[in-house]
Amino acid sequence: MKYAWKITKDHLDGEDTNTTGPCSITPEQESELNLGNGVPFEMYDDDRELYYSGLIIGNFNGFEPLDDFGMPNAGCTGIKVSGKYL
Repeated sequence: MKYAWKITKDHLDGEDTNTTGPCSITPEQESELNLGNGVPFEMYDDDRELYYSGLIIGNFNGFEPLDDFGMPNAGCTGIKVSGKYL
């Protein structure tokens, strides 16, 4: 299964909460994420300020939310998956 992710909390201004990706996310994947299923991740800026929390499912290496959304949207430079920095 291809990966999919969801921002469950935007710690900046709340505008990006419930953002999902990538654009090819399936309805089934979105449903799983909405049920709270998935591996937790957090994205940070270079000062390690927490910007986003979320969930990811499928075949992933962990950097996908950062590459797809965190870096281009807000300049995030780091990600924790299951509590560990990658």
